[in-house]
Parts: sequence; structure tokens; C-alpha cells
Amino acid sequence: MTKEQNKKAPNLRFKGFTNDWEQRKLGEVIELEDNKRKPVKASKRIPGNIPYYGANGIQDYVKGYTHTGEHVLVAEDGANSISNYPVYFICSPSWINNHSHVLTGKGSIISNKFLTYNLKTVPYANYLVGSGRYKLNAETLKIIPIKLPLLTEQNYIGSTLSKIDKLITLQQRKYNSFRTIIPLMLANENSFVI
Repeated sequence: MTKEQNKKAPNLRFKGFTNDWEQRKLGEVIELEDNKRKPVKASKRIPGNIPYYGANGIQDYVKGYTHTGEHVLVAEDGANSISNYPVYFICSPSWINNHSHVLTGKGSIISNKFLTYNLKTVPYANYLVGSGRYKLNAETLKIIPIKLPLLTEQNYIGSTLSKIDKLITLQQRKYNSFRTIIPLMLANENSFVI
């Protein structure tokens, strides 16, 4: 084991947190709720306002739901990227099909927001089986090693990263709006850009 692998905590920490991180297998700290998933063909879906999730996020909006509360979704098969593997935090009634694993952190051990960000760092190529349409089996998912700080530090990390994500999303929306407006501002009376 290299010195880097043997470290008990990352080099960069938030002020006030000094405890070692513990390495665990994912299956020890989560409940897997795949048994509640239910795929529905697009032609059979009843339109509604509940997000319908697949491997790569929201696929549609439907009436009804399979899950409520906080969950972390990890693509089981059909992921659109192996290097940026689909992992999502959800916090509302949702309909989840059979292409995403549904995880819930054991509340006294791991927070779902921290779990989401932690799982975004996993090198999934090491755990996928098959060729062409890769698959992440539930049993393989459960043995993925993750490092955990105390719950207070997890909550702080999850909250901070969530705020940063929201800020990035807001800035991206502003940027997209400006990209739409700029050509209109530079157009002449015939709508041709000068």
C-alpha cells in the first residue's frame, strides 16, 4: 500500500475538522432500494409533474412515484459517460426505473449529500462488467470502498458543495441568457447581426 493510499484523511480540510476518515465498503453504510424501481415504456407513461429517472437523470415527468425522500441514484446500465459516471442526489417523490440503483445512506453513518459527492469520485471503469452497454451490478456496487469522516464533517462538506453547485447552475443560466441576448443586441432592424 502506498503512502497516499494509507492516509487517513485528505490533505485539504475545512477548518476545525481533524479526525481521521474511516474506510468502509459502500454496502456497510447504505440501504439499497432497487426492489421499488419500476420501468414504464414511454408510450405507457401517464404525464404528470413527478420526475421519472433513468440511468442518466430525468427522462420524463409522470403521474405517480416509486420513491419519496432523499436518495442517491447511481447508473446501473446505460450510463452516457464512464469518466463522468451518472450519480444524482434526489429529494422529492420520484419514479425511478430499473436503470439506476437507488441508495439511501444509513443516517447515523453517512449523509446522502456527502454520499453523492463521494460517489462522484469513484473510478467506475474498475467496477463495470460487459462490453458496449456496461453494467454496474448491485453486488459490485456494495464492495466499492469509500472513506468517511464523522457525520458533522460530512454534513458540512455536503452542504458546502451543494451551495457551490447551486451557484454554478445560476451562473450557467446567466451565461446562457447572455448568449441568447447578445446577438439580438447587435442585430440591425432586419435581424441581421452587424
